[in-house]
Amino acid sequence: MMNKSFSNILLVLVLMVFSQLVAAQPAEGEVIPTPRMANGQIYLGLSPGQTGFWGSSGRIFGTRGRSHATNLEEEDIPFHPWARALLKYRQDNNAKDDPHARCLPGGIVRQIQTVNGFQILQQPELNRIYLVFGGGPHTWRVIHTDGRPMVDINDPDTIPTYLGYSTGHWEGDTLVVETNGFNEKTWFASGSLPNTRFLHLTERISRPDFETLRYELTVDDPGAYSETWTGGFDVAWNWTGWDGSDKAELHEYFCQDNNLDVMHMTNE
Repeated sequence: MMNKSFSNILLVLVLMVFSQLVAAQPAEGEVIPTPRMANGQIYLGLSPGQTGFWGSSGRIFGTRGRSHATNLEEEDIPFHPWARALLKYRQDNNAKDDPHARCLPGGIVRQIQTVNGFQILQQPELNRIYLVFGGGPHTWRVIHTDGRPMVDINDPDTIPTYLGYSTGHWEGDTLVVETNGFNEKTWFASGSLPNTRFLHLTERISRPDFETLRYELTVDDPGAYSETWTGGFDVAWNWTGWDGSDKAELHEYFCQDNNLDVMHMTNE
């Protein structure tokens, strides 16, 4: 009979070998298992030797496309009256004031929803996870997993930022991320949703299979919404580049270069 110590060693070796395997694009209907590190933790992004990136997502409200069937419809979101009026203004004016069109950061949810895709890079030895975005102004975001507390937004030393301050921890195979410390210069998600400096987002990110990233969000912003609310969507894995080539990697893109939107903007 195999002793427990040897069984554990064998399990680790199997996981190490599996984590090095390069997943091939599956046949129709085939489901590839979620890749894992040697310690059993899942890869949310690239595993060793793999190419590809995340893209093609949905919205945190409404149920079309990759949006979750449990999402609220827009009319059911618990806006404060002023926030609902601001949303209507943005919609009626074709989102002409959208900071994203001016190459400013699009907010942490908006960046996941932006075309050109993104990568998730895990560094467990450094207690941090990076999200690198290929669209918009080609920005990046860091999630600290060293157990640090959330920032105090009322501390005068806390500088509000576009992407806030993120701290994360694992609950089984789900990465739970808490973020606050936002400024009010960005629209945090697609759909022209407003927010205030009191915004606190809780993200739950998991990977039920190789080709699917599940993104769930709880919005807590007492300045703009009368109560917390949740929504989410799935993100698809891209096996090829946006140009259709087999080299599925993020390419260089900067919206500041040849930004044709600027000439169409008006304050009228």
